[in-house]
Amino acid sequence: MFIRQHVKTMAVSLTLCLAFGTILNAQDNRPNVIFISIDDLRPELGCYEGRHIQSPNIDTFAKQGIVFERAYCQVPVCGPSRASMLTGIRPDKRTCNIWDADKFAPNAVTLPQAFREAGYHTISNSKIFHGPEQAAKRSWSEAPTGHDNHADFFDPDSKNFVNNPEHGPFFEAPDVPDEKYVDGQTCAKSLKDLGRLAKMDKPFFLGVGFIRPHLPFYAPKKYWDLYSREDIAIAENRFKPKNAPDSLKVHPEIQWYHDRDIKYNSLEFHTTARHGYYACVSYVDALVGKILATLDELKLRDNTIVVIWGDHGWHLGEHNFWGKANLLHNATRVPLVISAPGFRNEIRTDGIVELVDIYPTLCDLAGIKLPEHLDGTSMVPLMNDPKRQWKKAAFTRNGMGDNGSTVTSGDYTYTEYGDKAQRMLYDRKKDPSENENVAEAEAYKETVKQLSKLLSEGPKKAQP
Repeated sequence: MFIRQHVKTMAVSLTLCLAFGTILNAQDNRPNVIFISIDDLRPELGCYEGRHIQSPNIDTFAKQGIVFERAYCQVPVCGPSRASMLTGIRPDKRTCNIWDADKFAPNAVTLPQAFREAGYHTISNSKIFHGPEQAAKRSWSEAPTGHDNHADFFDPDSKNFVNNPEHGPFFEAPDVPDEKYVDGQTCAKSLKDLGRLAKMDKPFFLGVGFIRPHLPFYAPKKYWDLYSREDIAIAENRFKPKNAPDSLKVHPEIQWYHDRDIKYNSLEFHTTARHGYYACVSYVDALVGKILATLDELKLRDNTIVVIWGDHGWHLGEHNFWGKANLLHNATRVPLVISAPGFRNEIRTDGIVELVDIYPTLCDLAGIKLPEHLDGTSMVPLMNDPKRQWKKAAFTRNGMGDNGSTVTSGDYTYTEYGDKAQRMLYDRKKDPSENENVAEAEAYKETVKQLSKLLSEGPKKAQP
């Protein structure tokens, strides 16, 4: 009760200060924000029961904040997911395939823009929006740094690139320092930025965008060495779900890279690709650890909101899929951990939340008035009471060719494609790996009817 009242009082007082135009000065004690996005990261972390993954820094951080067990993206693709989350607007059938935030919602106040207009100094390092030019002038106090998924590989054996010299091989493990790759450089710049931000007379919003474990699987050798290839377990369900419609597909991105003469979807391919993904996760975890350690060294942690999130899920060989851009649970569920001043530590919640909820939550925590266009729901009440009744469902759209829409509710994920001629239902309590589509089964007739109604009614009917 005390925590809830404390947060409410703080938010009201800060909002009043802004309303009366108080001049910000060195006494401004509003919370800073560290906004860490990790590309293509599904909940493949120790703090999400991924005991096979070495992610000690994020796992330790999770004990210092709130872990959202059931967080979902609005689009299972990088660009549209980020455009939705950073504008706070849900995608419709047209916008779910728009990668540019300025085209997705040209008049929307972006998340960093809301903080900048409230007096925060805002910085973007690497991949926050899908491209650094998106909404840049209005969102960031400084010119954002860019990113390139494919620019950094070091393998000198050029024959590996003969099939696709633009993208290079799908994995490599050179014995190089962290800073040889773009994520290491992003981390180094962020550490320098923290040093000067700590001396400013205003709060800051620092966006840190890590590209790995996005393809290609490039990480310094020491992170590959954390895992023994023979100990890596591959997916057991290397087959398409029974009764799955033709519309269920996966993004072919991994096949854009040179295969190093490893046959696609062979046992060697599954093991190698998983090894690469795990190494990349551990690499980024180490970089996150450096940022969190610097926050502590600068004595900023106690007054800083830290958010770690993934922009969508990913398949690691389940159903012989590698990637995203479909509406199965592995592609829509994301990791989300938030640490904020005034909240208890080591909290987990099963309440259903969505990436579109991050925008209003951060504004709520910082005492910033919420823009009227936001579609999400502040998670602060759930953070105060993790076991309370919350949303009935999460809603996800995919525009990458299949035009599907999914509702995730209770133990079910239900999808309709196009004109509803094709649909999927997975009972995740009985079938957590989603190996059989039961949408046409007589026993689930009433469930399909209820979920189809919920999907057509939309998010407003699913609010807490």
